[in-house]
Amino acid sequence: MQAQKEDIQNWDSKYRINVINSLSGYKGVHLIGTKSKDGNPNLALFNSIVHISSQPARLGFILRPTTVPRHTYNNIVETDYFTINHVHKSFLEQAHFTSAKSNSEESEFDLCNLTEEHADGFHAPFVGESTIQIGLKCVEDIEIKESGCRLIVGEIQLIHTNKEYISEDGQVDLEKAHDVSVTGLNQYSSVKKLVNLPKAKKEDSPNFKQKKRPDNVVFDEKSQSYNASILPYGTNIGAPAITSNDLSTWKNRGISGFNHILKSKIEDIKQEYSSLVKTYETNEILYNAKYEFEPIIGEIYHLYEKENTNENFLSIIPPETWKRKHLGSFQLNSEKVWKEIKNENVRAKEAITTINY
Repeated sequence: MQAQKEDIQNWDSKYRINVINSLSGYKGVHLIGTKSKDGNPNLALFNSIVHISSQPARLGFILRPTTVPRHTYNNIVETDYFTINHVHKSFLEQAHFTSAKSNSEESEFDLCNLTEEHADGFHAPFVGESTIQIGLKCVEDIEIKESGCRLIVGEIQLIHTNKEYISEDGQVDLEKAHDVSVTGLNQYSSVKKLVNLPKAKKEDSPNFKQKKRPDNVVFDEKSQSYNASILPYGTNIGAPAITSNDLSTWKNRGISGFNHILKSKIEDIKQEYSSLVKTYETNEILYNAKYEFEPIIGEIYHLYEKENTNENFLSIIPPETWKRKHLGSFQLNSEKVWKEIKNENVRAKEAITTINY
């Protein structure tokens, strides 16, 4: 788009306001807090805060023409004091709606549910939700005659913020403080730091006029020569593309396989542990049972509960031929460990014994 002065003047009013406000780029978003001499607090949204000087420490902001009542301006004229409060993204919407028109008796703190805070001996209110709060006293009120706007300059009286937002060299980390910026009237963005560059000195400046080499040619700065022929990879346009391997899929497969194996082994260990516990409990019962003979390895014995007592005893008499409470059938192996024998195995063993006899 290309527009001349006449074109700009003929634009739709709302369109012109948005374009011209956006042309100046991203601007900080701040809430200015004031209080009338009668004690009525006021809060207004501004995007025109500018640095004036560091010594003395002064900031300024642009106020629109006072042809209509401006509560912020009236309160500063009456009391000299105002606060600048950085807008955090967590209360951006509340901050935005402080710009809605209201009468001087209404408090934007109440209307937008923001916290009104005060510092001892300082007349103007602060915004409790703000991560960076600045208290100022007006020292200059300058009319910009061309537009009727005013530049209000304030000298900083106090600063309140978290130390973690300020680096050792004094840089305020607005990204860490979750500050918000704006283009136009209501297009908000978050603040993101790109890079810290050193102080600009002529002797340290890069050679910006140096001819840049084509992307498809490998030039060795150290030897000041083209070294494509001795490199282990192709450098011309037709060479295979050099791409980094995506290891995420391989890693995921590896993790999945390992987890499957580990889970399987854990289940095996659980089963083996349960079996050992059961074997231990069985052997404790059998070795504590009553019997007047030495069990023979490989033979089957039957465990019974003695009537009207808590005692158990072993016998070679099978449960089918004896009306006793049968607790199980067991066989002693060569390691002197008792193993439970299921009923079908008992019958098969006894059948074999009968045939042999």
